[in-house]
Amino acid sequence: MLITFLAAPAMVAASIYVASIPMGIMAKVTGYVGAAFFGLCFIIGLRNVLRGAFRREALVLTPASLTINTPLHDSYTLQWSDINGFERVDIAREHMLVINLYDVQRFIEQNSGTAFGRKLMKADTACVGSPCSIALNNIDTGDDDIESVLNQYMTKYGRMAAPKDGPAQD
Repeated sequence: MLITFLAAPAMVAASIYVASIPMGIMAKVTGYVGAAFFGLCFIIGLRNVLRGAFRREALVLTPASLTINTPLHDSYTLQWSDINGFERVDIAREHMLVINLYDVQRFIEQNSGTAFGRKLMKADTACVGSPCSIALNNIDTGDDDIESVLNQYMTKYGRMAAPKDGPAQD
């Protein structure tokens, strides 16, 4: 995404050049579509740079919660008691860490914001089984290492962990 952001101005210029040369209607349409596409890529990349999306951690683990920072969405904070487990899913040779939730519908309602956001989260749920997933290439550690650390946190702080002063949580 960072490379696309950096290359977008050159691609916009190249697309405008293609649209300006007298080669026919298809060249003009291709040039204008390319300029619009790479212009949008630049705008989205600029937004992410200004938000600091390229330099923040993908996952932040604390004893109280798990925070997921995605480049396209805002941050999501999940309590360990809301997480049912983790699984790895491969989609087109991309390793995804899927965070299974006890109450998916509640998460969608609380975090979607708009009707379009709800539809996107429901599509994510239909695709990988949860609205919370992250590409493992965004995490600077081995795939098995991150799953091991997350499972340790689940055991220690999750729903089935017994608090110091009573029985396990609901």
